Amino acid sequence: MKLPNKEMETIINGIRDFILVISPEKEIIEVNAAFLRHMDYKREDVIGKKCFDVFKEVTRKSSNCHQFCPLEDVIKNKRHCQVELTRLDSDGQPKYTELTIFPIWEQKGKISKFIEISRDITKRKMDEKKNQQYLVKMVEERTRQLQETHEKLLHQNKMASLGKLSSAVVHEINNPVAGVLNLVKLSKRILKEDTIRQKELDLFYQYLNLMETETRRIGRIVTNLLVFSRQSKLELKKLDANKLIEQTLLLNSNLLKINHIQIIKKLQSNLPRLYGSEDQIKQVFMNLLSNAVESMASAEKGELRISTQYSSEEDSIIIIFADTGSGIPKKIISKIFEPFYTTKRKGKGVGLGLSVVYGIIQEHGGNIYVDSAPGRKTSFKITLPKEVKLKKT
Repeated sequence: MKLPNKEMETIINGIRDFILVISPEKEIIEVNAAFLRHMDYKREDVIGKKCFDVFKEVTRKSSNCHQFCPLEDVIKNKRHCQVELTRLDSDGQPKYTELTIFPIWEQKGKISKFIEISRDITKRKMDEKKNQQYLVKMVEERTRQLQETHEKLLHQNKMASLGKLSSAVVHEINNPVAGVLNLVKLSKRILKEDTIRQKELDLFYQYLNLMETETRRIGRIVTNLLVFSRQSKLELKKLDANKLIEQTLLLNSNLLKINHIQIIKKLQSNLPRLYGSEDQIKQVFMNLLSNAVESMASAEKGELRISTQYSSEEDSIIIIFADTGSGIPKKIISKIFEPFYTTKRKGKGVGLGLSVVYGIIQEHGGNIYVDSAPGRKTSFKITLPKEVKLKKT
């Protein structure tokens, strides 16, 4: 049964979705009331007008629609098309529309008209945009909090390592200081003599040279200790891994000596430079050396092998710390990089060392691997790419 035009018009105008009838020439033949209200147009503003003129799609040529025009898509694929479009209303404000176009075919296979049914999704889009902005803000805030926590953990771990160094460094400094004091007393005794022979002068110069050497050694120890302990801003620069290892060994020289640990170095000369944080890379070496010393503390003597080399195949610098200590049991080796996981007795550590090491290496774009034989040895292998900037956290 065919409905009268008046009844059909009433039904179409009662539909809340926006309905347009468009000719093959892209002229608007008919619209419903919902569309006119939504776009704030009068009927005479749209009937007989080109659709792209009504929607103010100024980027389209007057002779044809843009290649992504949904009408063109219907003609090309010979089926209905559903898209989302951004259109401008009469005030030039963007309106987001979910649009479906159905072709009406003549008996000869030509399109007689297009029926466009659309709905306003502007509120949904704006809500999605607000939610996205809120999520971005939340992520940024969470990232900031994580960065602050990361920096606190780094500093807490550094202070823990510094505490372990204290007693060893005190002895390391006291020994040369006591030696210099004795040399000063001997020198003063020589100067009190009425006649100073060449033999005493030679001895005097020998004492002065020893005092200079020991004083410089004290200066290097104190300087390295201050550099390691300071809470500095993150500074990125080219680094000599071999030099940082030597500085770490100097700072821990007495700790190694009192634990009877022999250091065997195999540092590649002309090693390419790293690009990163000197403070953090030193902290990695300090933690690995400290763990190695602790693992060998119960043995009469231990051996720590430290090697560096450049791998052209990986374009990375490889650093290995291998000790002859107690090793790591297989059942816990997968947990050693977890924060606050520790096998040490209460009061001996909070389990931040290796998790901090892992975080620093990852931040520098590298990797760390562990290989251990319980009761015999443990080896940590670090790969660090050259000329890589720190990852953002």
